[in-house]
Amino acid sequence: MYTEKKDKFAAVFSYLGWIFWIVAFVIRNRDDRLSHYHLNQGLILAVAGTAASILSRMHGIFGTAAGLLGVGVALLSVVGIIHALTGSEEPLPIIGGMQLI
Repeated sequence: MYTEKKDKFAAVFSYLGWIFWIVAFVIRNRDDRLSHYHLNQGLILAVAGTAASILSRMHGIFGTAAGLLGVGVALLSVVGIIHALTGSEEPLPIIGGMQLI
């Protein structure tokens, strides 16, 4: 399957945080399934990362949970980037079945 470079960039950018997710959303090809798939997973990770950031301001068990969530988000982002670069639509562990967009 041939994928344009722009679509792969959009797929990779979707895992790099909110600003890059917005850029990926704007530059994507609306008919490309790969970028849409990775935009969805990137959005879920961005929301989880934001939740981890908010929770990290608290102390005790919430701060610890936020740290673990942040590490999980970072690891899943790396796996997602690898999948995007290879053109794979393999779901990420834990969040693979979730759909936001």
